[in-house]
Amino acid sequence: MRLLFRVGLGAALQACLLPSASAQWQGSIGLSGRGVVHAEYDTAGHRLVRETGWLPGVAFAAAYQTGNVTVFGGADWYRDDIAYRGQTQAGVAANSRTATTLEAVRLGAAYAWGGGYALRAALELDRWKRDIAGTGRSVGLQETYRSARLIAGVGKSWQPGFGVLGADAALVVSGPERMHVAFSGVIDPVSLDTKRGHGIRLGASLRPAAAPRLELRGSVDWLKVPRSDAVALSADNPFLGTVAQPEHTRQALSLTVAALF
Repeated sequence: MRLLFRVGLGAALQACLLPSASAQWQGSIGLSGRGVVHAEYDTAGHRLVRETGWLPGVAFAAAYQTGNVTVFGGADWYRDDIAYRGQTQAGVAANSRTATTLEAVRLGAAYAWGGGYALRAALELDRWKRDIAGTGRSVGLQETYRSARLIAGVGKSWQPGFGVLGADAALVVSGPERMHVAFSGVIDPVSLDTKRGHGIRLGASLRPAAAPRLELRGSVDWLKVPRSDAVALSADNPFLGTVAQPEHTRQALSLTVAALF
């Protein structure tokens, strides 16, 4: 995933460094903040865990337009500690902090058919890393999730006097998350696959007429992933039981201020 992130970053930087006379290319580099809410639920629908907080980050994007078709790509990265409130699957209360890293790269295309409307589709690769600090009653967990998502929807743009406005809405289908879990060395690490997830993504943007090289972007994401199958737990081979990744939701509000090139 780190290699893919570097490829996406490299593509965005290459577009940014092209001569401005090449009007078909557009690149951007921006500072971003993402407010996240991660929640997990047991089989009865009761909430086990809720993680909340803001993650600072950076966002890169590049696009190439030819006729009615635009090919676009991008990469973003966020990291910070967020609050962890809830309980383990064994019922042990845990109030802690989670060191969280979010990374994503995407590549897609849009087709404009007139009136400012465009069909958009993209493939996105996502990496989510959680390092949940241990407490006096529970060990820390180190979790990494990797997944691929298909994002498809429609966009609309307007050009009022104060700038260029854009809005888009898309459905998100996520492939099963490939999950790796470590238990601070107390129990042997395990790997498992979650189920296929689904969600939505809504976005909006503004390029002010007074600052044409500036873009303000915002997006809202919601994704739900069903409970995984159980896998065995062990410590130096003796069987200790089973563990599963609960049904979980990922919600995010992202705000970006980007410089255009």
